[in-house]
Amino acid sequence: MRASISTTINRQAWDRQARLALPHDRPMTPGRVEWTQYPGHGPGTDLFGDVRGLTIAELGCGNGDNLAPLAVRGGHCVGVDLAPAQISRARTRWGHLPIRLHCGDARAFLTRTRLLDICFSIFGAVGLCPPEQLLPLIAQRLRPGGRLLFSVPDPRWLGPRRAVMQLADGSHVPVARWLSGPHGWRAAVRAAGLRCLHIEAINDPTGDGTCCLLVHAQKAVGASDA
Repeated sequence: MRASISTTINRQAWDRQARLALPHDRPMTPGRVEWTQYPGHGPGTDLFGDVRGLTIAELGCGNGDNLAPLAVRGGHCVGVDLAPAQISRARTRWGHLPIRLHCGDARAFLTRTRLLDICFSIFGAVGLCPPEQLLPLIAQRLRPGGRLLFSVPDPRWLGPRRAVMQLADGSHVPVARWLSGPHGWRAAVRAAGLRCLHIEAINDPTGDGTCCLLVHAQKAVGASDA
């Protein structure tokens, strides 16, 4: 599938999902970072360590809920999302916090942003963009020693749902995903010029199977930041 087609498909899907939720949004209080499909399950905000003074970008930030706890801990946070309604939700929920929000393609954002200390994606742009396009751009914009963290659904958890998303009203819309197992993501990260530190397979709360993969990567300290 061509990238331009997949971008349009995904923008429409998440924009529709966000519009269903917008009427109910209001200013919020930050919670924890949720890396899995199940709130309260798995790692939380502590995975980032001390973020004070660090420049942090979330690619595919959605409603901004995962940026908020980092902003209140002193991170200089920016969120990017394809869907205009998702950015509207984030501004409604978190406009009282110092989070910069941009509506647009993560790849375009990465070509013009300043260097980043941490880049992360939680069921966001990583997995919804061609990894051979997105991951090298992330590597270029990370400072030496900078980190990439992302979670993606396990292909087996998605099963036949990999090409569709169920909306809040019960309807279904097509989505474009790039799915892989641990070996595939490790290879993709390395091909982008990053060091793959760890891939964690997180089981669903019942323990019946893996729901998502959590990938930790880093740019070498001696690498160029050009």
